[in-house]
Amino acid sequence: MGRPQSVDRWVGHAIRARVEAVPGGTRVGRLAGDALAPAFQGLVAAMLVRPALRRSGTEALAAGALAASAARVARDRIARPRPGTRPDGALPSRHAAAAVAIAQVVSRRHPRLRPWLVLAAAAGLTGRVVAGDHDPADIAAGAALGWASDWVIGLATGGDR
Repeated sequence: MGRPQSVDRWVGHAIRARVEAVPGGTRVGRLAGDALAPAFQGLVAAMLVRPALRRSGTEALAAGALAASAARVARDRIARPRPGTRPDGALPSRHAAAAVAIAQVVSRRHPRLRPWLVLAAAAGLTGRVVAGDHDPADIAAGAALGWASDWVIGLATGGDR
């Protein structure tokens, strides 16, 4: 294990240890992490069924799917183990990639929602670290893919850049 990876594992472990010291902290973190994907999927679904929001929903769906697919391909090639016991790779996080891509698209098209989306994504992604599903670098790499996916979809759809 190289030094950057060692530092990242240490930071992830330190975050988990701090949260474990708070009564109920790990459970709340796990709940936030588990709620991340359904919350963002629900947002996209709600946008798709409302005609006035359908374009935003379609772009968010496309960006989320692109980001998650790119993360899956990269994760399978990199094959970095997770901090927990799950056998699949960790880097980059597909949850982070999709959540950030969706949040970016929706924030670009509906700026008043940005604070809520940032808060929801931050809580959920922190929960993924707390639950031992990821370390911080996994989340950061996924987030970078999410931002890149929003940029690509924005270019493809003529979105505001």
